[in-house]
Amino acid sequence: MKAEKVEKKKIDLSKISNIVIPMLFIVLVLNIMTTKSDKLFEIIGYRSYTVLSGSMEPEFYPGDMVITKHKSKTDIKVNDIVTFKDNDGIIITHRIIEETPEGYITKGDNNNVEDADILTEENIIGEVKFSIPKLGYLNDFLSKPMVIAVEMILLAGFIFFSYRD
Repeated sequence: MKAEKVEKKKIDLSKISNIVIPMLFIVLVLNIMTTKSDKLFEIIGYRSYTVLSGSMEPEFYPGDMVITKHKSKTDIKVNDIVTFKDNDGIIITHRIIEETPEGYITKGDNNNVEDADILTEENIIGEVKFSIPKLGYLNDFLSKPMVIAVEMILLAGFIFFSYRD
């Protein structure tokens, strides 16, 4: 009897990393650019925000990342969750509970009272389309200038060592 050789397919980590690392870099760069540029946010249509409070629990928890679609690319209506700037310029993500002739009334799902200010169309940033649990904390960390500098150095090293002869 001949012993049959079973070939195990090896996973080539270098091929996987050649795809995954540049894709992560592109996503990170686009996220940073849309966070810093309102014009680019309007063109791309999406921007991420990190939930900081428990006002929208159980829908979103602190540290969750919410992905907001630009207001020009969606129809805002009652019961939508929107990201907006309040009258003090603070960015908030709450649910629209009522539409009035003056604008919208919003409220956090976990709050006992409605928001004090009437939300007007010009203060709306966009509609929340989905969330990713706890990814907001990681995104905030990776978006710090010192961390971005380290990411660039690592990317340069990756490119150098991956493509040298």
